[in-house]
Amino acid sequence: MIKLCFKYRLFFAFFFIFKIGFAQDDFHNLGIKGTFHHGFIAPHKPLVNEVIKGHTQIFELSLYKNTVGERQWEQYFNNPKIGISTMIINTGNDESLGKAFGILPFVEIPLNQWKIKWNLKFGFGVGYIEKPFDRETNYKNLTIGSHFNALIFVNSLWNLPINERFNTSLGLSLTHFSNGSLKRPNLGINLLSVNCGIGYNFGKKKQLVPFNEVNKEKKWNSFVAVSGGVKEIPPIGGKKYLVYSFAYQWIKTTSNKSGFGGGTDVFYNTSLEPLIKRVQNEDKGTIGNFRFGIHGAYQLTLGKLTLQLQVGGYAYTAYKDNGNIYSKLNSRYFVSDKLFLNLSLKTHYAVADFIEYGIGFKLK
Repeated sequence: MIKLCFKYRLFFAFFFIFKIGFAQDDFHNLGIKGTFHHGFIAPHKPLVNEVIKGHTQIFELSLYKNTVGERQWEQYFNNPKIGISTMIINTGNDESLGKAFGILPFVEIPLNQWKIKWNLKFGFGVGYIEKPFDRETNYKNLTIGSHFNALIFVNSLWNLPINERFNTSLGLSLTHFSNGSLKRPNLGINLLSVNCGIGYNFGKKKQLVPFNEVNKEKKWNSFVAVSGGVKEIPPIGGKKYLVYSFAYQWIKTTSNKSGFGGGTDVFYNTSLEPLIKRVQNEDKGTIGNFRFGIHGAYQLTLGKLTLQLQVGGYAYTAYKDNGNIYSKLNSRYFVSDKLFLNLSLKTHYAVADFIEYGIGFKLK
């Protein structure tokens, strides 16, 4: 009975510390953090097994700013960290992949208000693979065909402040390399890792701004965007083709942080005409380059930056080999109240179709 009583007391003591923590109303505005990741390359396609030789390690160094709610969106997302990370990666296969490197801006959002914070860190930037595919000298690397690639990073981590300057973390991360079919092969590389880190806060102290919610008007907004990109189709080393897209979209603001909606897409992909001839043994002419789609979207708004996940289906496509479902990871940065820059990665069932760059306008 005494032992049982002691266990319950111990449990409630830990819960109290975990849930309530120590009050802190001011923060050092800057920080630096070192994180070590240990993991493996995930074999999402059978051919990826050819480059998996050993475990992977990532050495990540991050410089960040501790936000205190000076901007409205910071308060809505529990005052996240914003910063930039650099990475040195041991791929576990010096022969076929070599070392990899990365640099990316990121946002780290607290998902709770406890002493031990559950944070979601994500960002995208540029990655470099030391040894991409080469027909003569590196033909075993069928995962990636270019030195420079898009780098997408997601880390779910628990963060524990030790005192006002030091903090530690433990998490699980995904690091993705892909060139968006700009150069074949492009199966992509996915690194899954467990990680631990230690951070140090420095700089001026800033007071936490009291929460002041200003509810956004819950209304529908419409947007148009025009984008373009380049892609390569098999065989490896083949011709590169231009891709164009036009999107019209409606988004309903449902909260200060997010919204949902849908839209229509028109794609003109000049690589489809030769693919239709080769794969389907048909001649559709240039009309076969068109694709018309309808998509649904979920949006997060972080100040001037919006992030969207779009999932859609083709209402018309002459090329059938990659199915009727497509998705987009979309980001928009508003340079004014109406004008935005657009960057998207379009995929079919997690296989990259192309990366598109564009410009858009908020109609209302």
